Amino acid sequence: MTDINRIAEKLNINKRILKLVNREILLPNYIDDFNPLTDYWYPHPPCLVPLFLGYGASYKGMVKHFFCERESTFVDYFLEDGYISETARNADQFITRIVLRMIIIKDGLTNEIIDFCKSIDFDQYDEINQFTLDYGDDPQEFKNLVFFKTDKPFQDLKDLNDYNGDFPSSIFILNKGSYLKSAADVEIAATKGLAEIEDLPPWLIESKNKKDLFDSYLSRNQLKEAWLTLNSRNWLLRDVAERLEQLKSKTNDDLLALVADNWITGWKKSNFLDNQY
Repeated sequence: MTDINRIAEKLNINKRILKLVNREILLPNYIDDFNPLTDYWYPHPPCLVPLFLGYGASYKGMVKHFFCERESTFVDYFLEDGYISETARNADQFITRIVLRMIIIKDGLTNEIIDFCKSIDFDQYDEINQFTLDYGDDPQEFKNLVFFKTDKPFQDLKDLNDYNGDFPSSIFILNKGSYLKSAADVEIAATKGLAEIEDLPPWLIESKNKKDLFDSYLSRNQLKEAWLTLNSRNWLLRDVAERLEQLKSKTNDDLLALVADNWITGWKKSNFLDNQY
């Protein structure tokens, strides 16, 4: 069993998604951003568990935070953008996005798309097709899309009142309040709003020395704060690897060990030994 399968098992990732990850079910070649992780390794924060390699230096995966209660949701991470976006709250939404895109690209529901849906035990292709006829692929109409009528992912929303999750930011909105106490810097796109917040967690303050901050938290066994600090922008990857090992030594969490080892192994085999994210 590969590291990603062991991680997926402990994360309870839906078996249909794993079939795509393991290429037991293949996507059509016109869907070109669900590539195997073995193809390449890009710098990314440890809270991102990559599932697919995208195009243009990007990943599709899940966010997993340790030492705090956070929902593990599906995300996109583009290195050029420098932040993680929540794209799906569950496996049905994740698959719905794929099928929606297939129908839009093919300008209608085809036998190939129906066969794909059947292979992955997904029966809602007619409803998605009807959505495309009524609304195209407009995210502002996702309130009418199957599986997106409740628990909407943050990426598509422009009004915080429409969101009931705990992801800290969309490109438009900052999810203020207690959510920021368990948020990583790399999850925040709407950074302008941070300056207005009193008592901002130190790891979200750009001017803070994150290495010193991490070391201080770790010395006091504030593991949540250390973990979130490690998932800030502009860390040297060597320093991330070293501090992941330090975090591992502080806990018996098997999943943390798997995530850390998977990240470190990917980094060591990469062309980015002296880079940062």
